[in-house]
Amino acid sequence: MRPPFFLHRHLLTWASIGLFLTLLNATTSASAATTTQTQARLSEKHRALLESHCTSCHGPAKQKGKFRVDDLPLSIATLEDAERWQKVLNQLNSGEMPPEGEKQPPRTLKADFLEELANVMVTARRNLSDQKGAITMRRLNRREYKNTLRDMLGVEINVSELPSDTGTGAFDTVGSNLFMSGNQFEQYQSLSREALSEAFDRVAAAGIEKKIRIEAEETFKAITKNIQELRDGAERAEQWAKAVEAAAARPENATVVAEIRKKSKDAADFRRSWKRIVGAPAPEEFGFKSVENNADKANGALTYKQNQGNGLYLRPALDYYLSLPHLDTGAYLSVAGGIHLNNSLLYYINPNWPPGEYMLRVRVGATSDAPRERRFLEFGIHPRSGRVMQTYEITGSIDAPQTLEIPFTLTRKHTSRDDRTVFIREKGTLDHFTQTRVVVNKGRAETGFGPKVALWIDWMEVERKTTAGAPLPPGLAALGIPFDDQAPEIAKPELRKALQRFALEAFRGTPPEEAYVDRLLGIYDARRKAGDKHSAALKETLSVILASPKFLYLAEPTPDDQRRPVTDAELAARLSYFLWSAPPDARLRALAARGELQKPAVLVAEMERLLADPRSEAFVRSFLYQWLGLDRLDFFEINRTLFPRFDDSTKLAARNEIYETFGYILHSNGSLRNLLKSDYAILNGVLALYYGIDGVRGEAFRKVPLPPNSPRGGLLGMAAIHLMGGNGEVTSPVNRGAWVLRKLLDDAPPPAPANVPQIARLAGKVLTTRERLMAHQEDPQCTSCHRKIDPIGFGLENFDAAGQWRTSDSYQLVNDKGVPDPKTKKTWQINPGAAFYKGPTFRDFFEMRNHLAARTDAFTRSFSKALIEYALGRPCGFSDEPLLNAMVQHAGTRNFAIREVFAALVVSNDFRTK
Repeated sequence: MRPPFFLHRHLLTWASIGLFLTLLNATTSASAATTTQTQARLSEKHRALLESHCTSCHGPAKQKGKFRVDDLPLSIATLEDAERWQKVLNQLNSGEMPPEGEKQPPRTLKADFLEELANVMVTARRNLSDQKGAITMRRLNRREYKNTLRDMLGVEINVSELPSDTGTGAFDTVGSNLFMSGNQFEQYQSLSREALSEAFDRVAAAGIEKKIRIEAEETFKAITKNIQELRDGAERAEQWAKAVEAAAARPENATVVAEIRKKSKDAADFRRSWKRIVGAPAPEEFGFKSVENNADKANGALTYKQNQGNGLYLRPALDYYLSLPHLDTGAYLSVAGGIHLNNSLLYYINPNWPPGEYMLRVRVGATSDAPRERRFLEFGIHPRSGRVMQTYEITGSIDAPQTLEIPFTLTRKHTSRDDRTVFIREKGTLDHFTQTRVVVNKGRAETGFGPKVALWIDWMEVERKTTAGAPLPPGLAALGIPFDDQAPEIAKPELRKALQRFALEAFRGTPPEEAYVDRLLGIYDARRKAGDKHSAALKETLSVILASPKFLYLAEPTPDDQRRPVTDAELAARLSYFLWSAPPDARLRALAARGELQKPAVLVAEMERLLADPRSEAFVRSFLYQWLGLDRLDFFEINRTLFPRFDDSTKLAARNEIYETFGYILHSNGSLRNLLKSDYAILNGVLALYYGIDGVRGEAFRKVPLPPNSPRGGLLGMAAIHLMGGNGEVTSPVNRGAWVLRKLLDDAPPPAPANVPQIARLAGKVLTTRERLMAHQEDPQCTSCHRKIDPIGFGLENFDAAGQWRTSDSYQLVNDKGVPDPKTKKTWQINPGAAFYKGPTFRDFFEMRNHLAARTDAFTRSFSKALIEYALGRPCGFSDEPLLNAMVQHAGTRNFAIREVFAALVVSNDFRTK
């Protein structure tokens, strides 16, 4: 449960004026020091290395490759200088220079030079690309566009067909990535038409209520009946098969039987040609009647009797299922691959049912002997994609079931039947074939027929909730005229005012020009003359507004590219799109219209209000996803054979742990330190079970106290973070260490060179992870980066590739066919101890985490950089050093309370100027 915002608002609001003045002073005083601090310059000591090992071939007397190093400036201030130094860096990293046979520099000296040069090149690139605060005019990104239509029209639109918004390493708010092409305007207008159609349909269907109940036993009655028929017909089918084989053995059938067998795939296929065999009886003689293909019916019954494999009619599993109680009042969910009956319960919602807000109700209970890990139910839409939207822990029993209520939204547009098909299933079923096979095989070993059932469904109910009497969405309310075809003819003056009001809402408070409204009226008239009814003509006209630049762009025009204060309306848009990814609401626009938003106290108070609103979840999810690089969670599939417990519901919960933890700290105004280390975790039942933490039940995330020796708590205790630091099978200390340096310590290593050769002598050797990496460090071009990265990665090795805690690891070679060779397997105890480069040593993960948690200044700086880029829509450059310093210093005086960082940004000159 999130603490109320008013606990912190009073103090923060009254402190804002002083904060504003402090930031202005800090910005001014820090500017003078910025140039010295950010200069891209190599130390003079490295000149000796170049003179000793390079200038004989690349100096004043000789220039091999038409390249010389003696005149390279140690300060990199131009693109030309940067390009020349990049050539030096590439040649040294590749090992090509100095050439073989020439005198080589000492290993440590070369590693130090490469490290400094790589970091200076990063600084130079940032210097040369610094926009010096300039913000590029940009369009709404896909999230913002979708949310803006939602706030205006009350609809949810799929925007996945629009082009991607992000460039390499940038947020999707950065203007330089948000370009627009001519055909995109057509896409936007098409989406606008769809949004308006859905909005019109929702309003027209506001009073329509739909409801249907699906009794589980009825849904599976046909399957049960078929099974019963197979059971009854199994003996008869066997007798028929023997009679066919007896006829086939007659001498007069030898020729035709040989021909049939040659063309038949199997025995069942052979029996389908029984009519060609003289003396073979018809299936009808053995009771297989009134079916289209009696031979197939008999074959199916025979398969049911004989097959003990993975076929559809797995007899022992089906016999077990039909022996279960309560089949007359409900049905059991099975595990896919075991009992191939009802591994999910589906319902296809009639396409005539209107879009809107729906509720799925399920009456469900768990069997008395079901283990806790199988007492979870997944809900989703589109069963073939299997996208799990929510997971619920089942606490009810068959004798006392519980009723789940699951809200979901149904949109107007759908491309396939699956888009309107809701499903429920047991957690982990149908996620992945390998995982299912592991579960099924384990169940067979225990029972002989497969996993036992765990969940019983009484009924499922789908209901459309009525919205009669609810206020219209702001866009339709602003329109103020009927948009159905039964309405009387609307006079031109009234239509003109309606279009003006709608455009004013769409343009976020900026009035449309009179000439623009004239053109809109012309479009409406042309559509009516062409035969369109009122609603169609109006929809086409409004779609033009929703595809116009004033709607699609966050425009802040600046004559002659001069810096200027943003207007109140622009400031309102900046704040709302920063914290909501959506347009300013009526209150924010009203404050802007009265000229009050520029007041620091008012601005901070509005920041607090927007963060308290549920719409701020859009910021939490989009910011964290991009800042922490969570897209890597979807780069690869976890190996379910190695990690069978890591199913899709667990992955969803692990991802949401990051969002929920940050959201808790944000809404309670907690310290940023808690993202580095905390004595609590934000968990739900699925994740607590995965972590082995008792006492947590249900699908809701909540604060859970941790024991003193727990590795959980903070980002480095989260499974999703460690999952990203591997490939789904094994861990990568390099990826993990580099991630910590980039995201937590504001000390990003330079990009890995593309041409570093592999170490051939390690091929085919079975080494521990540490041995392999330490051997890799023997080359100076590797040491320069890895001596800083690898120790942190070693400290995280107790977490496996799926984020579970371990104390040992193993490795074995794989042959050309992909089969592991058991003779080469090596197992070792994990040694997480190491030493930070030029820093303290640590014995284990806990000591390393303590050292990292002590560097809150560095973490706050890294967080602030990302926040500046996301909020202002431009890269954070060296010209932002004064603002960064002020934000970190201000937060540090207030225990690094997270909303203090936000407040420092929104009252800064950078946020309030263009």
